[in-house]
Formats: sequence, structure tokens, C-alpha cells
Amino acid sequence: MSVKGSLIALSALLLGGYQTAFAQGFTPSFGNNGSIGVIYMPNAAMQPDGETSWSFINNGTRSGGALNFQLLPNIEASARIVSLENWTAPGVAFDDNTLDLKFRLLREGAIRPALAVGFRDFLSNGPTASEYIVATKSIGDKLRLTAGLGWGRLGSNNPIFSTGSRTAVDNSFGVGHMFSGDAAPFAGIEWQTPLDNLVLKAEYSSDAYLGEQVFGSFSQNSPFNFGAEYRLGKHFALGAYYNNGSEFGFRISVSGNPNQPITPQDLGVGPAPVNARSADFSRDVSWAIPAVQNRMIDILSAALEPDGIIVQEGRITGDTLELYINNNKYARQPMVVGRLARVLAGSTPPSVEVFRITLMSGNLPTTTMVIKRVDLEAQVDRPNAGPDSFATTSFSSAPYHIAGDNVWEREIDKRFSWRITPNIPVNLFNAGGLGELDLILAGSAQYRVSDALGLNLSVTQKLIGNIGASAGVNLSPLQHVRSDATLYDSTGPVVERFTADFQTKLAPSLYARFSAGYLERMFGGVDAELLWKPSTQNWGLGAEIAYVKQREFDSLLGFQSYETVTGFASIYWNTGWNGLEAQVDVGRYLAGDWGSTFTLSRQFTNGWEVAAYMTLTDVSFTDFGDGNFDKGIRLRIPFNWTLPFESQAATTVSFGGYGNDGGARLNIGNRLYPSIRGNDTTDYYETWGAYWQ
Repeated sequence: MSVKGSLIALSALLLGGYQTAFAQGFTPSFGNNGSIGVIYMPNAAMQPDGETSWSFINNGTRSGGALNFQLLPNIEASARIVSLENWTAPGVAFDDNTLDLKFRLLREGAIRPALAVGFRDFLSNGPTASEYIVATKSIGDKLRLTAGLGWGRLGSNNPIFSTGSRTAVDNSFGVGHMFSGDAAPFAGIEWQTPLDNLVLKAEYSSDAYLGEQVFGSFSQNSPFNFGAEYRLGKHFALGAYYNNGSEFGFRISVSGNPNQPITPQDLGVGPAPVNARSADFSRDVSWAIPAVQNRMIDILSAALEPDGIIVQEGRITGDTLELYINNNKYARQPMVVGRLARVLAGSTPPSVEVFRITLMSGNLPTTTMVIKRVDLEAQVDRPNAGPDSFATTSFSSAPYHIAGDNVWEREIDKRFSWRITPNIPVNLFNAGGLGELDLILAGSAQYRVSDALGLNLSVTQKLIGNIGASAGVNLSPLQHVRSDATLYDSTGPVVERFTADFQTKLAPSLYARFSAGYLERMFGGVDAELLWKPSTQNWGLGAEIAYVKQREFDSLLGFQSYETVTGFASIYWNTGWNGLEAQVDVGRYLAGDWGSTFTLSRQFTNGWEVAAYMTLTDVSFTDFGDGNFDKGIRLRIPFNWTLPFESQAATTVSFGGYGNDGGARLNIGNRLYPSIRGNDTTDYYETWGAYWQ
């Protein structure tokens, strides 16, 4: 096997695996590109699992923003967009949108250094594309030494050998350039000073900065860089640097960890106690006449509603109680089921032996859990109650309605509803690095014709903001399905959505949706979707097709002449390992291009989620747009990470290219899989610890 092939294979050998740990000295610090490293050079250190940070970076030759995420204990991922000054011509910058990966192959030992292999601008032969292998060793708890070899850009300064010719930078997608060409050494040192939270660092760089010297006045006077980082508590860090003997730079980083909430959790009201029935409890079911049954569910529904548990359907017989419920409060579904089961055990006649609880998403029933009352009574407050209760609970896909006679149904008590809220969309992944945001006043209204059919209207008024302001002149040769986004940036009111939406279940595992009208800000038409997703299965299949026309720029009610058919086949897979989920969509995009989108996400049990996507289509790399293939990251942070009580609210921040025409999809807010996600047995198993909370 070639050197290049060996290194690529080695990078995947221990993909996220766990090795015996050894202290790696003081807290790892950020480099001036927003990743864990020395300054520009990488090291083999890693952050705690799940640690997430955003950095703004600026120096004489580049500025931008970076999202860094500890994807797994041994895998670090960074998404970055950096503006490279004077790159394509004097005074003309190049916006480099990259994804970096670092794999730790060996943890640090008593004598052995940590060893990592990494990729900058992964899968793209761009101006910052590099590969490296690096070793890092802590000397005591105050000093950290790093040495490594770099290829690509990191192999351009005083190379010591070559692994063959390397393809010239062309921004193309592929792996042929990896670990090819000249290889150059780099090294670094980091010192934790006696002053708490202050780290000083220096490095010898293997980057010759050749591209920056072609059109600009930049000159690399020295391969040595110097820097300092000061941490302000757990969540903020400042960095200052003197690089190349000619320029100063700085960095601001904000961090958080899903596994370390800002506030103490679960300070709300505890669950109801469970009092076991006596050994000679009455099994008489003569009370179970229709009038009594419905009255009991009336009372139960009213009692549960203040706790965010909304009963939609119910049926009680002499020995079984069945409920279809919406959970409007608790972030983890097993928590609402456990609390409801406790309430039912304390409020229903002793003859009721079985609780059938079905969780709903909107009007869609997802999973039915069957809990035997005798098991609940035997397990509460006992050792191993968590795994025992999961083992004795049965799961199945729920039918659209409860079967049988005398089914209690909630009336649609609010057919018309509306609200006005502020909205602050954020795009942190623009070339300026500081990010873009808008302040928008959003109004929405809904009229429920039936439980399955609703009319939805969304109108927004932009008050102030700059999202899209950094977009340049639109030279895209494709149909401008997204690249004219700034033309839709109206100062007047905008009809974001005006649709009739119908969604139902055709079978216990088969969901269906149909939407018609103004589907999103730029397109209107009709859209239909099917999803097959059994609750006891960790994967599902979906299909979607739409006929749409492009809307007028004023985003009110007119249409332009462009029309198209777009559609996708999708597969969804919940791996059940470390919260990782994968999704693949294959089909026709809005500009008529064919291709696929791959999405990988990691969801934590408290609702935190980081998702990365990549889209490749049959559009040429030259015509595709910024980055030559679409890629980006989505970060979801639940409010209950910062609040001491249960909440389902969350904020979502996007990191991605703005306005690419290639690989563009409809923005449909009520797609089926996101609507029901989190309601299969794999998800319940991962969060079942909340069942007794």
C-alpha cells in the first residue's frame, strides 16, 4: 500500500474509538483558525466530548468564522469560512468554505505521545487543503510539545521529502490529492503560565503562504509564530498572535458543552408517588359503563393539561386504559410517559391493569407503549428500575385512531389561533466571520378545519438586519433559485407561507402529507410526501415530489415564469450509537440538477444537536457556486440547557453558504421525518433514564 493510502486507512482505523486515557496536561487551547491547535499548526489534543465553540478570527491575510465540535471523544470537526485577502486578484478576496477533521489514533500515555491524523478542507482541493500527522506530549502539567508532518498547504515551507506529485489547487471534490506532494515538518510549544487561564505558545510553521504573496503586499519574514490565549471562565477565550514576522492577529471564542448545562437541571415539581395496590384489591369492573368511562377521561384530561400533557383520545375498559397524548412540555419523551403512568396508577380503579400510552406529534400518533401496572408497582424506587422498566414495556407503531367503541375524543377547542413573536435568524457562516442576523417581527395564524387539515399563514416584517448583505454580484449560470436571495429581502411585509396542509397516517407505520399554496418565501405550488417508519425500527424510507413556481421578489402573491418539478427519495438511519443519525436524500433539486445530500447529526439526550450536510450534484464545480459543492452545519441548542426547568423550546443557528443555486431544496417546515423524529425505540432507549424522573 502507498504512503498516501496507508495514512488515509490509518485515519479511519480507530474512528471515534476509546483508548486508555492518560492526563494530557492543561486544558487544550484554540489555534488562530478556530480549531484546537498551537497557532496555525495543529496538535493531537482534544476537547471534552461534545464541546462546541464558535470563533471569530482576524489577521492581516484572512478573517472569518469557525465552528468547532468534538464530534466523538476521538474525532474533532471544524467548519470554517475564511476570506483570503488579495487571493484571486489585487484587492479581490476568496471566500474559502471548509470542513476540517482530526482523528486521534492514540491517546497520550505515560511515555507515549498522543497521535492524530487530520484533514483541512476535507474532500476538497481548495487553497487551504492540507493533510497532516501529528504527535503531542505533555511534560508535567504546564508544558505541551507538538511535532508533525504536513502535506498540501502545510507542506509548502522547507519540505523534507515528497510522496509524489500533487494536483494543482482547483477546488474540485475528491481524495486524489490527499497526502500527495511535498511533506514538511512543523513543531510547537505551549506553556501554561503561573497566571491562571493564560497560555503562551510558539510554533515553527510548515506553511509558506505562497498564495497570499502573489497579488498582495504580504511577505513571510519568518516561519515562527507567537501567541497567547486567555480564558475567561469556561465559556469565553481570547487569543492574540504575531505571525510570520509581519502581522498581528486576534481571536474570540465562545464555547459550551451539551453534557455540562449552565444551570442545575430538574428543579421543577417531582413526579407523583406510586402506591402499590393491596394484595386483595378489587377486580370488580361493574363501574365501567360508558358514562362513567367518559367522565373519568374528562377529569383526567383536565388534570393533566396544566402539566403540558394534552389528551387527544382516550378509551377505558374494566382492565385497560388507552390514551393518545401530545407532550407540550417535557424535552424527553420517556419522562412524560413515566410521569403519566405514575398519575394513572394513583387515580384509576384498581381493576385497571394495563396502560396503553401513545405519543403524538401534532395530529400524528407515533408509538404506543404498553405498561403493566403490576410491573410499575414492583419497579418503582427499586435498584435497576431503569433497565427493568424498559424491558417490561412493549412498543408498537400506533394506528391513526384508537380502535373500538366509546372512544373519548377531544374537540378542536381552538380552531383559529394566532401569535406575533420576534424572530432573530442568525447566519454565523458568512465570509466576514462576525456573522449576519436580522430582527424580524413574525406573525402566524392557523385555522384547523379538522384534526388532519389546517390552513396556515405566516407573515414577516423585517425591522433591521444584514443577512445576505455580504452576497456579491449574482453571476450564477444556473436558474437563480437561491442566489437572488437579496432581491427577496423586502423592506415591506412578506408572506412567508400561505398553505393548506393535510397530514395523516395510511397505516400504523405509514405517514402522508400534502401541502399546497405559497410553500416558502421563494416558491409556491404543491408538495406531497410519504414516510414509512415503524416505531420499533431504527431506519425509515421517505419519498417527496413537488411541482413549484418561483415567486415574485416582493414575496407577496405573484409568480415569475420559472417552474420545475423537484423530488427526492430518502433513507433515515438512527445508528443508536452515541446519538449519531444519518440521512441520505437522492433526487432532483430546484435548479433542475440531480444529485444527493448526505447529512450526519449527533443528538444528545438533552436535545442538543449538531448536524453537518454535504450536497453533490451533476452541476459542474465551476457552475455550482461558492465552495463548488454545498456544505454546512446546523446547531440546535435547547433552552432547558440554560434553564432549571423543563422546556421544549430551542434556538437553531445555521452555518452554511448563502444563496447557492446548485443543490437547493424547498424549505418545507412540516416535513414528516423531522416532525416525528425522536419517537422510535432507539431514541427511547437512549433517553429512558428520564422515565423515573
